[in-house]
Amino acid sequence: MTVGPSGCDAIPGRFAYIHLMQWATDTTIAGNSTTTRIVLFEEQRWRTDDASGRVIRSRYPTDQRPTDDSTYKPGELDGPIGPIATDPVALSAHIDATQPRFLGPTAVIRDLVSLLGWRTPNQAARTAVLTVLSDTPGIAYHGSVTDRAGRTGIGVSATSNAIRFLLILNPTTGELLAYERTALAPPPGSDRTGPLVDDYHLFLVHAHATSSGNS
Repeated sequence: MTVGPSGCDAIPGRFAYIHLMQWATDTTIAGNSTTTRIVLFEEQRWRTDDASGRVIRSRYPTDQRPTDDSTYKPGELDGPIGPIATDPVALSAHIDATQPRFLGPTAVIRDLVSLLGWRTPNQAARTAVLTVLSDTPGIAYHGSVTDRAGRTGIGVSATSNAIRFLLILNPTTGELLAYERTALAPPPGSDRTGPLVDDYHLFLVHAHATSSGNS
Protein backbone atom coordinates (compact mmCIF):
# COMPACT_ATOMS: atom_id res chain seq x y z
CA MET A 1 0.00 0.00 0.00
CA THR A 2 1.43 3.37 -1.01
CA VAL A 3 0.33 6.99 -0.82
CA GLY A 4 1.26 9.97 -2.96
CA PRO A 5 3.58 12.83 -2.06
CA SER A 6 2.36 15.86 -0.14
CA GLY A 7 3.39 19.48 -0.36
CA CYS A 8 4.66 19.28 3.22
CA ASP A 9 7.25 16.67 2.23
CA ALA A 10 9.43 19.30 0.56
CA ILE A 11 9.18 21.91 3.33
CA PRO A 12 12.40 22.10 5.39
CA GLY A 13 12.60 22.52 9.15
CA ARG A 14 13.27 20.46 12.26
CA PHE A 15 9.90 21.35 13.78
CA ALA A 16 6.68 19.63 12.85
CA TYR A 17 4.05 22.36 12.68
CA ILE A 18 0.37 21.54 13.17
CA HIS A 19 -2.54 23.98 13.16
CA LEU A 20 -5.86 22.56 14.31
CA MET A 21 -9.30 23.40 15.62
CA GLN A 22 -10.90 21.28 18.34
CA TRP A 23 -14.55 21.09 19.34
CA ALA A 24 -14.89 19.52 22.80
CA THR A 25 -17.68 19.08 25.31
CA ASP A 26 -17.60 21.18 28.47
CA THR A 27 -19.83 19.82 31.23
CA THR A 28 -20.87 21.91 34.23
CA ILE A 29 -22.60 20.37 37.28
CA ALA A 30 -24.55 22.66 39.59
CA GLY A 31 -26.61 20.85 42.21
CA ASN A 32 -28.87 18.41 40.40
CA SER A 33 -28.45 20.20 37.08
CA THR A 34 -25.93 19.17 34.42
CA THR A 35 -25.20 21.45 31.49
CA THR A 36 -23.15 20.37 28.48
CA ARG A 37 -21.96 22.72 25.78
CA ILE A 38 -19.44 22.58 22.94
CA VAL A 39 -16.33 24.72 23.33
CA LEU A 40 -14.00 25.55 20.43
CA PHE A 41 -10.23 25.54 20.84
CA GLU A 42 -7.57 26.61 18.37
CA GLU A 43 -4.05 25.23 18.67
CA GLN A 44 -0.73 25.76 16.96
CA ARG A 45 1.81 23.06 17.77
CA TRP A 46 5.55 22.96 17.10
CA ARG A 47 7.37 19.74 18.01
CA THR A 48 10.84 18.34 17.35
CA ASP A 49 11.91 14.70 17.48
CA ASP A 50 13.37 15.23 20.97
CA ALA A 51 9.87 16.05 22.32
CA SER A 52 10.54 19.75 22.78
CA GLY A 53 8.46 22.49 21.25
CA ARG A 54 5.78 25.08 21.75
CA VAL A 55 1.96 25.13 21.96
CA ILE A 56 -0.31 28.16 21.56
CA ARG A 57 -3.88 27.38 22.64
CA SER A 58 -6.90 29.68 22.50
CA ARG A 59 -10.46 29.07 23.65
CA TYR A 60 -13.74 30.36 22.16
CA PRO A 61 -15.68 31.69 23.93
CA THR A 62 -12.76 32.84 26.06
CA ASP A 63 -14.71 33.01 29.33
CA GLN A 64 -12.03 35.53 30.32
CA ARG A 65 -9.34 32.88 29.92
CA PRO A 66 -6.22 34.20 28.15
CA THR A 67 -4.48 32.45 25.30
CA ASP A 68 -1.92 29.98 26.65
CA ASP A 69 1.55 30.06 25.08
CA SER A 70 3.81 27.34 26.50
CA THR A 71 7.35 26.27 25.59
CA TYR A 72 8.61 22.76 26.33
CA LYS A 73 12.17 21.50 26.83
CA PRO A 74 13.43 18.20 25.36
CA GLY A 75 11.41 15.28 26.67
CA GLU A 76 8.64 17.44 28.16
CA LEU A 77 6.02 16.86 25.46
CA ASP A 78 4.06 13.62 25.67
CA GLY A 79 4.82 10.79 23.29
CA PRO A 80 7.89 8.88 22.18
CA ILE A 81 11.18 10.42 21.17
CA GLY A 82 11.91 10.38 17.46
CA PRO A 83 9.88 10.45 14.25
CA ILE A 84 7.04 8.12 13.32
CA ALA A 85 8.37 4.75 12.18
CA THR A 86 8.41 4.26 8.42
CA ASP A 87 8.24 0.46 8.73
CA PRO A 88 4.78 -1.02 9.46
CA VAL A 89 6.24 -3.69 11.79
CA ALA A 90 8.10 -1.07 13.82
CA LEU A 91 5.04 1.18 13.90
CA SER A 92 2.88 -1.72 15.11
CA ALA A 93 5.41 -2.48 17.85
CA HIS A 94 5.26 1.13 19.01
CA ILE A 95 1.46 1.05 19.10
CA ASP A 96 1.55 -2.20 21.09
CA ALA A 97 3.86 -0.55 23.62
CA THR A 98 1.63 2.48 24.18
CA GLN A 99 -1.88 1.19 23.38
CA PRO A 100 -1.75 -2.65 23.63
CA ARG A 101 -3.57 -4.49 20.86
CA PHE A 102 -5.60 -6.53 23.38
CA LEU A 103 -7.51 -3.29 24.00
CA GLY A 104 -8.91 -3.68 20.48
CA PRO A 105 -8.82 -1.64 17.27
CA THR A 106 -9.88 1.54 19.07
CA ALA A 107 -6.45 1.54 20.72
CA VAL A 108 -4.83 1.69 17.29
CA ILE A 109 -7.00 4.66 16.26
CA ARG A 110 -6.31 6.54 19.48
CA ASP A 111 -2.58 6.02 19.30
CA LEU A 112 -2.41 7.12 15.67
CA VAL A 113 -4.26 10.33 16.56
CA SER A 114 -1.69 10.99 19.29
CA LEU A 115 1.16 10.44 16.84
CA LEU A 116 -0.24 12.26 13.82
CA GLY A 117 -1.62 15.12 15.89
CA TRP A 118 1.90 16.14 16.90
CA ARG A 119 4.06 15.17 13.94
CA THR A 120 4.30 15.71 10.21
CA PRO A 121 5.04 12.22 8.82
CA ASN A 122 6.85 11.77 5.53
CA GLN A 123 5.47 9.72 2.65
CA ALA A 124 6.98 6.45 3.89
CA ALA A 125 5.53 6.96 7.38
CA ARG A 126 2.09 7.76 5.97
CA THR A 127 2.27 4.54 3.95
CA ALA A 128 3.13 2.63 7.14
CA VAL A 129 0.13 4.17 8.90
CA LEU A 130 -2.26 3.03 6.18
CA THR A 131 -0.70 -0.42 6.14
CA VAL A 132 -1.19 -0.81 9.89
CA LEU A 133 -4.81 0.32 9.60
CA SER A 134 -5.52 -2.12 6.75
CA ASP A 135 -3.96 -4.99 8.72
CA THR A 136 -5.95 -4.28 11.92
CA PRO A 137 -9.06 -6.48 12.40
CA GLY A 138 -12.15 -4.54 13.42
CA ILE A 139 -11.37 -1.37 11.49
CA ALA A 140 -14.43 -0.24 9.49
CA TYR A 141 -14.21 1.57 6.15
CA HIS A 142 -16.69 4.40 5.51
CA GLY A 143 -15.82 5.49 1.97
CA SER A 144 -16.05 9.23 1.29
CA VAL A 145 -16.48 11.42 4.37
CA THR A 146 -16.49 15.24 4.46
CA ASP A 147 -14.73 17.03 7.30
CA ARG A 148 -15.77 20.34 8.88
CA ALA A 149 -13.59 22.26 6.45
CA GLY A 150 -15.49 20.81 3.50
CA ARG A 151 -12.67 18.49 2.44
CA THR A 152 -13.55 14.99 1.24
CA GLY A 153 -11.48 12.13 2.58
CA ILE A 154 -11.78 8.44 3.34
CA GLY A 155 -13.14 7.43 6.72
CA VAL A 156 -11.91 4.56 8.89
CA SER A 157 -13.19 3.85 12.36
CA ALA A 158 -13.33 1.48 15.31
CA THR A 159 -16.10 1.20 17.90
CA SER A 160 -16.11 0.00 21.50
CA ASN A 161 -18.66 0.42 24.30
CA ALA A 162 -20.87 2.54 22.02
CA ILE A 163 -18.00 4.99 21.39
CA ARG A 164 -16.85 5.37 17.77
CA PHE A 165 -13.39 6.70 16.92
CA LEU A 166 -13.18 7.94 13.33
CA LEU A 167 -10.23 9.11 11.24
CA ILE A 168 -10.68 11.09 8.01
CA LEU A 169 -7.66 10.72 5.73
CA ASN A 170 -6.66 12.47 2.53
CA PRO A 171 -7.33 9.86 -0.19
CA THR A 172 -4.26 10.85 -2.20
CA THR A 173 -1.56 11.61 0.38
CA GLY A 174 -2.78 9.68 3.42
CA GLU A 175 -2.54 12.80 5.60
CA LEU A 176 -4.85 13.11 8.61
CA LEU A 177 -7.62 15.61 7.92
CA ALA A 178 -9.81 15.10 10.99
CA TYR A 179 -10.54 12.94 14.00
CA GLU A 180 -14.00 12.44 15.50
CA ARG A 181 -15.10 10.70 18.70
CA THR A 182 -18.82 10.01 18.90
CA ALA A 183 -20.90 8.69 21.78
CA LEU A 184 -23.41 6.62 19.83
CA ALA A 185 -25.83 6.02 22.72
CA PRO A 186 -26.92 8.44 25.46
CA PRO A 187 -25.79 7.59 29.00
CA PRO A 188 -28.38 6.35 31.52
CA GLY A 189 -30.59 9.16 32.80
CA SER A 190 -29.55 11.55 30.04
CA ASP A 191 -32.09 13.66 28.18
CA ARG A 192 -30.07 13.15 25.02
CA THR A 193 -31.84 11.08 22.39
CA GLY A 194 -29.15 10.43 19.77
CA PRO A 195 -25.42 10.28 19.08
CA LEU A 196 -23.16 13.08 20.30
CA VAL A 197 -19.80 14.10 18.80
CA ASP A 198 -17.98 14.93 22.03
CA ASP A 199 -14.52 15.52 20.55
CA TYR A 200 -13.55 16.66 17.04
CA HIS A 201 -10.11 17.66 15.77
CA LEU A 202 -9.83 19.44 12.42
CA PHE A 203 -6.24 19.48 11.16
CA LEU A 204 -5.85 22.54 8.96
CA VAL A 205 -2.08 22.38 8.45
CA HIS A 206 0.60 19.72 8.68
CA ALA A 207 3.96 21.23 7.71
CA HIS A 208 7.50 21.88 8.92
CA ALA A 209 9.11 25.00 10.37
CA THR A 210 12.68 26.08 11.02
CA SER A 211 11.75 27.50 14.43
CA SER A 212 8.84 27.54 16.87
CA GLY A 213 8.23 31.17 16.03
CA ASN A 214 7.17 30.69 12.42
CA SER A 215 4.62 28.61 10.55
